[in-house]
Amino acid sequence: MNYLIARVSDPTQKIALPAQKKKLYDYADKKGWVEDVDYKYVEFDETAFKENRVKFQDAVIAPLLEAKGTSICVFDKVDRFSRDSSSDEKNILMKLLKRGAIEIHFPSDNLYMHKNSPATDLFHLDVNVALAGYYSSAIRDNVRRRFDQMLNDGIWVGRAPIGYLNYVVSEDDKGNKIKGIKKDPERDYHIHRGFELRSTGLPYKAIAKQLKKDGLVSKTKKHIPITSTQWEQILNNPFYHGEMRFMDKLYPHYYDPIIERWLWDKCQDVKNQRSNGRTKYNSKPFLFKTMKCEECGYSIAFDGPKKDGNVYGKCTEYKGKHGAKWVQEKKLIAQVKTLLKDIRVPDEIMPDIIAEIEKNHSSEQKFYINTKKRLQKEYDTLDEEVTSLFEDRKAFKTRPELFERMVKQREVRQKVILQDLEDHSNGDKAFVIGASYIIEVCSKATELFEAESSTIEQKRYLLDFVLSSITLKGEKLKLTLKEPFDAILLMSKSGNWLRGLDSNRLELVQG
Repeated sequence: MNYLIARVSDPTQKIALPAQKKKLYDYADKKGWVEDVDYKYVEFDETAFKENRVKFQDAVIAPLLEAKGTSICVFDKVDRFSRDSSSDEKNILMKLLKRGAIEIHFPSDNLYMHKNSPATDLFHLDVNVALAGYYSSAIRDNVRRRFDQMLNDGIWVGRAPIGYLNYVVSEDDKGNKIKGIKKDPERDYHIHRGFELRSTGLPYKAIAKQLKKDGLVSKTKKHIPITSTQWEQILNNPFYHGEMRFMDKLYPHYYDPIIERWLWDKCQDVKNQRSNGRTKYNSKPFLFKTMKCEECGYSIAFDGPKKDGNVYGKCTEYKGKHGAKWVQEKKLIAQVKTLLKDIRVPDEIMPDIIAEIEKNHSSEQKFYINTKKRLQKEYDTLDEEVTSLFEDRKAFKTRPELFERMVKQREVRQKVILQDLEDHSNGDKAFVIGASYIIEVCSKATELFEAESSTIEQKRYLLDFVLSSITLKGEKLKLTLKEPFDAILLMSKSGNWLRGLDSNRLELVQG
C-alpha cells in the first residue's frame, strides 16, 4: 500500500491541509493510482502532538514495517516530512528508505528519494529537514526570553511551590483564565516551621521527620509526607522570602512571602557551615572532555601535560578492564582536522547551495505571516479589554487590588505578544541566515579550529555544532556528523555537488 500523507504542526497551518490534499491527489492521478486500491490518504494535525504521534505510528509506521516489497510515501514538501532530524519517525523512515523498503516522493520539491539516491539528493533532504527544525527551534529557543519578561514583571511562570496555591483570579470574555498565586492556608505555617528548624542547624532528614509528625503532606492527590530530598529543595528555594529563581537567575516577585529575609539568610548560613568539609573539583579545560569509549561506553579521562609536553587520554574502564591504553591528544586532534577538511565546501559551489536553500524559504514565510496576524489580533483584543477595565474602574472600588492585577496580567500578556512577534520575525530571518551559516562553517571549519586565537571552549563549541558524537577505540576516533554535514561529506568525497540538481531530480520524478 502507498501513502499520501498531509501534515500540519501549528494551528495556523490547518488551513493548508486542503491544499496539501489536492496536490497529493493530483500526484496520485498522474501516477494512475486508484484510492483504496493503490494508495491510502492520511492526514495529521500535529497540534495535538502526543496523540498524533501515536496515530502516525499506527497508521503509517507500523504498516510499513510489516509490508512486503516496496511502498511509496508521498509528502507535499520536505518540511511536511519532518521538522526534527532526530525524531523516531524520521529515523525509521530513513532506515526503511536505505533498505529499499520504501520510496519517498516530494512533488512540490521535485524530489524523489530511493535507496540509491545520489548524495546531492540526500543533502537536499537533510538540509531542508535541518533548516525546518532550525526555524522551529529559533522560535522555541526564545521561550526563555519570553519567560524572562514575565519574571521581570514579578510573575512566576510555573506551578506554585508547596506552601502556595495556583488559583484563577478572573476570566476574560473569551473564557481565558487569568491565574495568580496565593498562600496555602493548610501548609504555609508548616513551611515557615521548617525554615525555623533549619535555622537551628537541624539536617533535612530530621526536619522531614518532625513535619511528618506535625501532619504536613504534599499537594498531590495521594497526600504523602514531604521527604528529606524535597525539604532540601524547599529550604533552598528563595521563592518563600520574595525572590524567584529561574535558570540560575533571581527575580523579585509580588506574591506574599512565607518567611522573613533574615530567616532565609540564617538558613543559608547553616547550609554553608554544614558544607565546609566539601570541596569543588575544577576540571582542566581538555578539548575532548565529553568523549566516550567505543568499547564500553564509559568516559575517556585526560591528564597532562606530562613531562614530554603532551596530554594523554584513556578509558576509565569502570565497567571492567579491556586493555585500554593511553593515547596522545594530538593524535586525536589530527583525526578531527582531517574530517573538518573533508567537509569543506568549495568557494565556487557555495552560491549554488545557498540559492538552493533559499528556494525553500517561501513555506516558512507563509507560516510567519499567519502567526503574525494571529498575534496582532490578540494584542488588539487585549488593548480593548484594558480600555474597558479603565472605563469600568468604579466597579472595582472595593477591590482595587483585583483591578490592578487584571490590568497587570493583560499588560504582561501584551509584552509577551510583542516579544513573540519579534521572535517570529527573527526566526523568519534566521531561516536563511542559518542556512548560510551552516555552509560557512563547512568552508571555514579547519581555519576556525586551527586558529591560534581559538580557545579550548571555542573549539569544543565548533565540534559540538558539527558532530553528534565522538567515541574512541584504541587510537582511532569514531566521529559521527550531524545533518546536513554528513551529506556534505558524501558530496565532498564523491565530488558530485549541486550543479544541474533541479533538472536531474526532475528527470528522476518523471521517470
